Amino acid sequence: MPLTQNPIVEWPTEFQHLLAGIQVAAGEDGKRYGHIDIDIDPETLFLLNDFEARVRHRQVRIRSADSARCLIGEMNALVGLGAAAQPAKHVTRVRISFHDLLDDDCVDRSPHM
Repeated sequence: MPLTQNPIVEWPTEFQHLLAGIQVAAGEDGKRYGHIDIDIDPETLFLLNDFEARVRHRQVRIRSADSARCLIGEMNALVGLGAAAQPAKHVTRVRISFHDLLDDDCVDRSPHM
């Protein structure tokens, strides 16, 4: 792997449930994108923002629930969508989204140091 190429980052397993039901579609240019709108608590909001900042301009591997299918793509900045449906449980509603999604074989090819 060239030194200028960043390794693919795995979507954290503790956030796996957040992507259940992600909607994947193709734009007019044929490139696929995905998004999901969810209610989250303050701690998860902080952790998601931290993760998004660390993976900016890098590919993220998203595994299906059974880990048999993967997609890779770049994560977009979180978008705030307003109040949560259940304010007693969650602080806000956000959109988690990815662009330039490609099918992946779920194999980590990066050298482990």
